[in-house]
Amino acid sequence: MNSVRVIMYFMLATLMILSPLHSAMADDDYIEARRLLDAGEILPLEVILKDVRKQFPGNILDIELEREGREIVYEVEVLGEDSVIREVYIDARTGKVLSSEEDY
Repeated sequence: MNSVRVIMYFMLATLMILSPLHSAMADDDYIEARRLLDAGEILPLEVILKDVRKQFPGNILDIELEREGREIVYEVEVLGEDSVIREVYIDARTGKVLSSEEDY
């Protein structure tokens, strides 16, 4: 029983240590996205979402900006009007839809 407590305390301590780190990483992501936008390397999110909504009507559930090799990609998760969740991958520089897939 004591070993279970030790493990629980260790996990709690680890969580407490990593939580601020996660917040700092999220802040850095925002700073990097802002830098890319200001440098003209990516399109504004409003432009991307306008085009996504035309091609994939529904509710936007989640948005991520990711580097995939040399590309910068917006990953947009959409709950379609047909109740299907789709992940749409968009080139952040051009706004071109790279691919989309149903997410089960």
